[in-house]
Order: sequence, then structure tokens, then C-alpha cells
Amino acid sequence: MISWLKKHFIPHEGNSHRPHILRGSNTRNIVIIVLLLEVITFLGPTLTHLNTTGGMTAEVISAVLANLTNGERQTQNLSTLTISPLLNEVALLKATDMATKGYFAHTSPEGKTTWYWLEQAGYQYQYAGENLAINFTDSKDVTNAWMNSPTHKANIVKGNYTELGTGVATGMYEGRETVFVAQVYANPLSKTVEQVQTIVVDVKKTEEIPKVVAFVEIPTNVLGVEVVSNVRTQSVKDPTFWQKLIASPRNTTNVILYIVFGIITLVLLLYIFIKMRNHHKDLITNGLIVLAIVGAIFVANYYWSHKNMVIAQSLDYSNQSK
Repeated sequence: MISWLKKHFIPHEGNSHRPHILRGSNTRNIVIIVLLLEVITFLGPTLTHLNTTGGMTAEVISAVLANLTNGERQTQNLSTLTISPLLNEVALLKATDMATKGYFAHTSPEGKTTWYWLEQAGYQYQYAGENLAINFTDSKDVTNAWMNSPTHKANIVKGNYTELGTGVATGMYEGRETVFVAQVYANPLSKTVEQVQTIVVDVKKTEEIPKVVAFVEIPTNVLGVEVVSNVRTQSVKDPTFWQKLIASPRNTTNVILYIVFGIITLVLLLYIFIKMRNHHKDLITNGLIVLAIVGAIFVANYYWSHKNMVIAQSLDYSNQSK
């Protein structure tokens, strides 16, 4: 193993002072591998959803977004938020309303705010807030954009919140299909055991479907949601490793690009400093070409992912502010 590493990465007499990784055939293979991985990890997940979103938008999994939000809270030494199925429903209703009516704001054209959806769901809260996003191709980019905005970050790291819900839907906006993301944060008012038992008994007696799922029209193109007879069910399971990778194609690809860029840079530096005289210009040229291609892919992916992204002004409120 050591001899292999020395042969490929370090100039010495055994490889004629020509590290194998910088030779023409190997650099061509590296470029081919990088391009294939670009297709598999970035372009593939992105273009797969082109027909359903109308834009360069990869699948944004609500569970992954919730996981990323809790990750940001942990970095701030805050407790994680409990993923609430009821708040998932509220967020999905909001995202679906924007998607079906083609607007992007905390207040709908009819004047409905997030308070309306919380009331529809029967969610009583002390504090609540909402972050919105649109036109993203990468779930990590959504969270990064929110964290880079002081008001959106304030919602994510607010100590008053204890529960979280995330909704994702596709629909038309400004003449093209795209992805709408809504994330709702709240601190519910506590209910007594007797109140909870009364609610359960009332539902059993009347056999009614709660109005949050009974009176809202649900399109079939809502991401990550199963639709059965207009009753929506959402999973609150933690996202798998592969879901995290698929939901963040640009950031997954970046890891690969960083590794390749770092290896080639290290080999070039070793070659330049170890062999101070009589450098083989073709080796340096090959290394620089690989670095240029990797850098170009990185910049192109960033532009592709961010050219249309938008986050709405954040919203937070208490039940006294209605």
C-alpha cells in the first residue's frame, strides 16, 4: 500500500520523478470519473424531477429538512424540536395552498395566514412561526439560506419553540412549475388528560374526519405524501442516509469535488517542492486542468442550484398577537 501511494503521489526515482496520478492517462480517467459522478449525484437527481417540477429542482424531502433544522439547533446548544404530525399537516396545507393558487407569501390572496391553518388543524399554540422557500434544488441549500437570513435563523433557533412541521408541494409559480417549502415552528398550549380523552371520544362517536383533511382539496403531486381518498398521511421517521444524499444532490457532489480537488492540489504541491528543478511541465499542466474542471463544475452547480431560489420574509407570532 505504501509503495502504491509513493508511486502515484510522490516524485522519486522509482517513478522517474513523475507521479502516476499526474500522468496523462490517469488525469483523463480522473476527469471521466468526476463527470460520471456529477451525472449520478447531481444531474441525475435534479433532472429526474424536471418533468414534475418544471425546473432544476431535486426532491426536497420534508423529513430531511426537519432533520437539518434540528441539526442547526444542536450546533446552537438548543434542544431539538419534536416533529409533530399535526404541524406537518399545517405546513403541508400551507405549501399546498401556495402551490395550487400560485402565490408565495405568508398571507394568501384571500387573506389567510398561518393562523388559519393552525386553527383548521385544531392546533392551539402559545408561540408559532413560519419559514418559506421556493425554487430550490437542494434541501441543505434551503436550510443554509434560512440560516443566512437573521429573521429566518431566529425562527429556527428560537428557544420558545418545542415542535416542528414541514410541508413540500409542487405547483405553478410565475408561469412555471416549481417546489414550495413551508416549515412551521410552535409551542403548543398544554391540554389536560380529560380534554384529550374528550377529543378522542368525540371523534369516535361522530366518526368524522377532522376538517384539516376533510375540506381541503389535495393535489396528487405533493412530494413525500401519500394520498388515499383525500386523507393524507405523513411519515415522521428519521430520514435514511440515502434520503439525505438524494435530497441534497449539490452538497453531496461538493464532497466528491472537494476530495478530488484536495488530492490533486496536494500532489501538485508535493511535486513542485520535492522536485525543485527541471519540472515536467506536462504533469503540472495535467494537474491544473483537473483542478480547473473540478472548479468549473463546482461553480456551475452552485449557479444552477441558486439562480432562482427565493425565501419569503420570515413570520413569528404569539397567540396574543392575532
